[in-house]
Amino acid sequence: MRKLIQVREAKHELKHGSAGFIRTTSGWFVIVLWLAFSWFGATVLGDWWATGDLEGAIDRGLIRLEILLEILAAFGDD
Repeated sequence: MRKLIQVREAKHELKHGSAGFIRTTSGWFVIVLWLAFSWFGATVLGDWWATGDLEGAIDRGLIRLEILLEILAAFGDD
């Protein structure tokens, strides 16, 4: 009986809506989110260092963040 249950679970492990699929995609989502915010912080700090204008760097960073969020939303629509 145990073997039958394991085989049945293995067949449904990575199908859309299964717990394994959700765990796998949520892990990747955390990695992508971490990379996006790290990139955002690095661009603001780099821009501030290059120009010496913190307000302008934040404004340009927000524009970059908006573009990045639109790209991520486009990937999420698939």
